[in-house]
Amino acid sequence: MAITGDHYIGTYEGHSIELVRNNWNKTLKLLIDGKEVASKSRILPHDITLEGSLEHDGVQHTVTAKVVVHFLSSEDTVEVDGNKLPLTKAK
Repeated sequence: MAITGDHYIGTYEGHSIELVRNNWNKTLKLLIDGKEVASKSRILPHDITLEGSLEHDGVQHTVTAKVVVHFLSSEDTVEVDGNKLPLTKAK
């Protein structure tokens, strides 16, 4: 976990899915195709689930981002319809 925050990016069927943690303003955001679909405040470290959806070829897909806090670290995952999406940490 970086001091200023973290930014993870994944793709699903050509759609960009991002999970952005900002430690300056204490927020966690889920973005799909560059648009914010869910966010929550992170004043104190705690487990968070964000949900959104995307449409691809006329079908709605559920996007779920989870942050599970462990002592001094966290595990960040994004799932599309229950399947984990590979994420790349952006710089």
